[in-house]
Amino acid sequence: MKDNRRSIKNIAEKLGRGAKSASEEIRERLPAYIELLKTLARLGKNISLDVDNGVLKIREGFVNNYLSEVSIEDKGLRSIKVSCEDGNASFSIEFKKLLFDGIIKMPFTVEHFVFNKDERTVTFKFGEKKIDKVNNYYSKILFWFSLSVISIFYDKGDGIKNSIFSQDSLTVNPDGTHTIDLNKISELRELFSKNVVNVRYWDLISMDKLSFEKGLITLRLSRKLTNIVRTAIGIVEVLPKGRFIRPLLNRF
Repeated sequence: MKDNRRSIKNIAEKLGRGAKSASEEIRERLPAYIELLKTLARLGKNISLDVDNGVLKIREGFVNNYLSEVSIEDKGLRSIKVSCEDGNASFSIEFKKLLFDGIIKMPFTVEHFVFNKDERTVTFKFGEKKIDKVNNYYSKILFWFSLSVISIFYDKGDGIKNSIFSQDSLTVNPDGTHTIDLNKISELRELFSKNVVNVRYWDLISMDKLSFEKGLITLRLSRKLTNIVRTAIGIVEVLPKGRFIRPLLNRF
């Protein structure tokens, strides 16, 4: 590991002012950041990272594939899908309960989002409800959606999609919005504590905005993380075959 860090540091010192200004702590973590970039590249056409602007885009179909695999405890609830437009999104919920059999569409916006090593919360605001009864499903739907987004970076073979909802993770705010604290979901806490290259993998990820475009979920990396990713890309690009990493990341 020391040899690996030494080689990364030596390369960084040859890349110019940006890499030289990186702190020793960042330099020591660069192998983990590079591993993160490789993970994103392996996800292929469903995810695109604009390195220069620090914007990560995820196709809605990719998230819906995960939503289709999430365990649904309530047998009346058949499926959940998300569809994205410019500035907002909607849940399409298919369920059969008593005399109702059909699909309800629930529009929503994300009012606040932050994801870093200290705080991981997302606040939703729902639009006009089509049927009042669906209000009883808000908590589960929010949980399943958030869990599915986060599990994009998680091994499908693991049991995260079978997680049990914790009421402590959801807050209904006085203004009618709903806030999920991902750190209060026990299965996610376990995920966030895992190490990669002797570093807590998820502590490396810092994002401060979640929004929507037509067919896409958009996440904005923090300014600090964007600068670190640029440095990591610069290091990868001077390595053999490193020039291929940028087009593998920025797919669309």
